[in-house]
Amino acid sequence: MKKIFKIFQTTLFTLAVATLFAGCSEDAMDSVNKDTNHPLTADAKFMVADLATATAVSVSGGDFNTYAAIAVEHEGGVFNQLYNAETRMGEWTVSSTFNNAWNATYANLNSALKVVEKTEDDAEGSDAGNAGIRGIAKVYVAYNAAILTDLFGDIPYSEAFRGSDNMNPKIDKQEDVYKSIMQTLDEAIADLQCTGDAGLGRYDFIYGGKTASWLKFAYGLKARLLLHTIFRASDKNAVYQQIVECCNNSFESPNEQAAYNTYDANNWNPTFDLQYSRDYFGVSESMCKKLIERNDPRISRILFLPYDAHITPESEDFLPVPNGTPEQMQWVYTYDCYSLAQTASTYLLSYHEVQFIKAEALARLGQEDAAKECVKKALVAAFANTEASLTSALDNAGNTGYWFNEDEGDTNTPLTEADAEAYYNNIIASLTGTDLLKEIMVQKYIAFYGANGESTEAYNDIRRLKALGEDFIVLENPKNATRFPLRYGYGNSDTTANPNVKEAFGTGQYVYTEPVWWAGGSR
Repeated sequence: MKKIFKIFQTTLFTLAVATLFAGCSEDAMDSVNKDTNHPLTADAKFMVADLATATAVSVSGGDFNTYAAIAVEHEGGVFNQLYNAETRMGEWTVSSTFNNAWNATYANLNSALKVVEKTEDDAEGSDAGNAGIRGIAKVYVAYNAAILTDLFGDIPYSEAFRGSDNMNPKIDKQEDVYKSIMQTLDEAIADLQCTGDAGLGRYDFIYGGKTASWLKFAYGLKARLLLHTIFRASDKNAVYQQIVECCNNSFESPNEQAAYNTYDANNWNPTFDLQYSRDYFGVSESMCKKLIERNDPRISRILFLPYDAHITPESEDFLPVPNGTPEQMQWVYTYDCYSLAQTASTYLLSYHEVQFIKAEALARLGQEDAAKECVKKALVAAFANTEASLTSALDNAGNTGYWFNEDEGDTNTPLTEADAEAYYNNIIASLTGTDLLKEIMVQKYIAFYGANGESTEAYNDIRRLKALGEDFIVLENPKNATRFPLRYGYGNSDTTANPNVKEAFGTGQYVYTEPVWWAGGSR
């Protein structure tokens, strides 16, 4: 860096001398003084590349998802902030907890809206009229805005991107934010149907600029968001049918899912990054119970001693985190392979999620055989996903220290599609009615357990089901009786600067008492 700076200094001096002898024209001096390192604008392709990384790392796989994993008991918090979150010692009600992710999501929204502006038909510049890029940007708008309002409820939105023209934007009702999101998503679907390729190529880290793939993502995202608001639907069956239609237009295989998978030895999956750097969590006891009760073969694949050998639930060294009552200590509780899957993909939307969404909608419509077929497809994908995360952990053994004791008969035998189908036959095939619907939701919850940033959606499901009076997914943290977080608290960038947000936040205790609008609350 010093060498680069020296070259820059030398070049600047040479250019200054040359312009001096040329008469020191004003135009030349303006060129010399221009800051080329902090441009005021950029081509849309560069902004889309940044949106992919920022959305995956900071929104899908970052703090939002980490705390959701604690709330839904995918993981157990054992140290520092996550211990506080596990034991409900203030972390959920403090405005600093989600401030970084809050700011990052608004930054993503601002960038995505600028890309939309740059690609409008009446815009100026080389990106004007590019419907493909515009559609992709609108998907990013819908995705980031949905996560923000799903977690925080009412949020600054309609006035939030006016800069100095409005430093204290009002808080919009979640119902209105959702209307805007769904309109944006429908516009994205229309834009993505108008073009074959957005011309982004390698700058699109998700689909390489293929608008047909983005279109499938958009339909799947619409299905997810329609399901979020089902409690508020006046004609639920009509919405379930619409959800099925959206899923039919979405992913046809795991190869099409919206996955950010550019991680490597130097660019880490955010779940791995947190655990490897800080050792803040271990495998959740209630999560393990669900797997053991179902004789789920995944439980015998994923457990390890901290930075040590593979174990099984029968091992005397097996020590899961007791939900809500752990001791605050590191390097003691059992790990799962997901927490140290260094290169596991972050999913903006997975194939197995779309199949589970469709399965739930079909089951609620009484089409149980079709629902079961969707569950079978989802389980095959979910089992494969477990193996991909385990492979990531083992492949990066230089960092993780994981291994199987094959000399002692502990062989590394991957789960197969046949294993997933056998599990389906044992657990799902004979179920009907409410039993089938409940197990669909539990299996979806289990599939969301991992390194892929899907705990946030499990959190949304649990709150949505609670609004419907369906406590299908049993959580065991005793603090949940009075302190289950029904939402996240606003970031302190706004609780300290925007009086509208400050008033809405109050003491922060509302996170335990007030559901978001789509989960039955008023805000």
